[in-house]
Amino acid sequence: MATVKAFFLLPRKDNDGRDLTTEIDEVEHEVFIRFDGWTREGSVTGTFRMPDGSQKVDVSERYMVFLEESRLGELEQILKDFKGKTSQEAIYLEIQRDAEIRLI
Repeated sequence: MATVKAFFLLPRKDNDGRDLTTEIDEVEHEVFIRFDGWTREGSVTGTFRMPDGSQKVDVSERYMVFLEESRLGELEQILKDFKGKTSQEAIYLEIQRDAEIRLI
């Protein structure tokens, strides 16, 4: 089976300013249970245009996890569940295929 490396961003605050620590903790727990671990690479800041044309700045936590490609749907569902608890327009997910991983 092919292993992929997935990166995703979880905003620390919702669009209305509500703290999302509890929801992030739930994602971390679920990713650990399903995929045996994750790496939080730190905080990143980004901006995007809201539907009304205004600029929104988000501070997000960037995560990386290795998983079998056949299980990508599970990770996507975890992120969809997170998004469903927020007012976020979208959650960033990046997939890198053909990742060669060695734990030495």
